[in-house]
Amino acid sequence: MGLYTAHFLGYVGAVNQAEMNDEPLLSVPGFKIGKAGLEKLWEKKLRGKGGNVKLEVNAYGRVMKEIERQNGVEGKTIHLTVDARLQKVAQDAFGDESGAAVVLDVHSGEILAFVSVPSFDPNLFTTGISVKDWQDLLSNERKPLTNKAVSEHYSPGSTFKIVVALAALEAGVIDENTRFNCTGAMSLGNHKFHCWKHSGHGSLNVVEALKHSCDIFFYETALKLGINKIAEMARLLGFGSDFELGFDNMQKGIVPDKEWKEKYLKSKWQQGETVIAGIGQGYVLATPLQLVTMLARVVNGGFEVAPQFTKLSLKDKAKIKKLPIHQKNIEIVKKGMYEVVNGEGGTARRAYFNLNGTKMGGKTGTTQVRRISMAERQSGIIRDENLVWKLRNHALFVGYAPHDKPKYAVAVIVEHGSSGSGVAAPIASKILKAAIELGI
Repeated sequence: MGLYTAHFLGYVGAVNQAEMNDEPLLSVPGFKIGKAGLEKLWEKKLRGKGGNVKLEVNAYGRVMKEIERQNGVEGKTIHLTVDARLQKVAQDAFGDESGAAVVLDVHSGEILAFVSVPSFDPNLFTTGISVKDWQDLLSNERKPLTNKAVSEHYSPGSTFKIVVALAALEAGVIDENTRFNCTGAMSLGNHKFHCWKHSGHGSLNVVEALKHSCDIFFYETALKLGINKIAEMARLLGFGSDFELGFDNMQKGIVPDKEWKEKYLKSKWQQGETVIAGIGQGYVLATPLQLVTMLARVVNGGFEVAPQFTKLSLKDKAKIKKLPIHQKNIEIVKKGMYEVVNGEGGTARRAYFNLNGTKMGGKTGTTQVRRISMAERQSGIIRDENLVWKLRNHALFVGYAPHDKPKYAVAVIVEHGSSGSGVAAPIASKILKAAIELGI
């Protein structure tokens, strides 16, 4: 299972001099300690405490008597919530793609699968990795050593429309019946902002806008709402947090607002920046772990679950805080996410499944890495898929199941996968179907 668990379990390796200086017992020949992942994070718990015996020996090395003994303490056994069967299904679902997926129990935050691909063989590090193997890992453009679930952050794209919709409903700037007319473009000052559907979607309410992922609806909604209200809801749902998991190089992403731009970019916030934030572009950045936590907090009825690798006690579950979000607004957003997958014309219709009445809901997202230039268009490159791999758009999907009584949430990102609906959503569908069938 090494290739399936490398990015969260990590690996053990030989003790270096600095570590020996901190703890002399580690100088015992052949001693190995956790160097990455949970092996490193929980090293002292897993290792326990070494014992020692002081002996008196004669000139021939024969033990004459025991002078002093200090008994060791056995290391703890830690049971993880990751399900090995689901982990394998989730990782295999990516094939040769690069990306990440995280599955949570929406009621506890327990991590059921945690995938970053491509992976690496942790055994390479146990006895000391060769120069060739090390160079091969470093030179791979798909970055197998990077834990993409927490150490990379991405524009969330249209998955962020969940946040904007809920923020707008809570603030009262829209309700279930509010409609905006999408003609395919919207003007603001001298700028024109386009919908992905150039011919337009026509008149839509929030449920229909989520179903069809209409950009114009969310441009208009974001403008009415304002960036600070959007940021407030994003933080409430887990954006900007590392959840104190303790991994090395964890990203917190970016939740931009007026104060953030003044502080870090020394300039004033512009309305156009609110517009593109409304569809999860611009300065907004999030990790796959944050995306799945956001979804879990929405579909569980607004409870502040946090991702974790160990099982919560009933006492700890009872302490999970209810967020100040109205259930009626959560139901409106869930209705939109249900339509994304199950409604005719929904953006993730191809990921639809029905297991004895159990279905999933979710939201697609595609984030632009780079525009296709005029010169490229003239040379025949007219689709994202025609670009070289590293210039293609990222594909995202967040989903949950069962649709009527949510238990599982998943976030999937396929780096340079071009299409959230065509690439990321089918992967999420396989994962959620497996979770249901396995009865985890």
